[in-house]
Amino acid sequence: AIATATASANTNIALIKYWGKVDEAQAIPATSSLSLTLGGTRTTTTVSFDGGDGAADSVTINGASPSAVELERVTRFLDLVRARSGVTAPATITSRASVPLAAGFAALAAAASRAAGMDLDGRELSRLARRGSGSATRSVFGGLVLWNAGHDDASSYAEPVACEMDLAMVVVVLSQRYKP
Repeated sequence: AIATATASANTNIALIKYWGKVDEAQAIPATSSLSLTLGGTRTTTTVSFDGGDGAADSVTINGASPSAVELERVTRFLDLVRARSGVTAPATITSRASVPLAAGFAALAAAASRAAGMDLDGRELSRLARRGSGSATRSVFGGLVLWNAGHDDASSYAEPVACEMDLAMVVVVLSQRYKP
């Protein structure tokens, strides 16, 4: 049976940045960071481990094919999911975002892990999303979120922070271009 799953995640804005990584391969940050997850900035991704049209993953983002660099990054992330789950089939991925893709790897992590039969809790999902994009680890949760820097894969994860204030943020997208 072909396994398919769809997941959504919202963009987050760092209030306190993590200032680089001490381990690029594991995406372990130099310091912890704090962010606010924004409503109305949804990325929705569907993943199907269906074998696609051949031996390669098929990716569509906002109706278009990604660049070779983006496709390689997504495939590298899916290879991590495949290695952890035992799934071997190529995937078909369709993603739509209302803002420049920032929460993309949080949505991809949730959809791909579910489609691969993995049942991850919030901490585990945040650790997986971190391997695709550092900020994606925080997009797994809503509201105020702390990314614990940690010192290895198991200890570097995000978690929601209780906050009694009614926080809000206004965001204006000035450019659809990716940052260099």
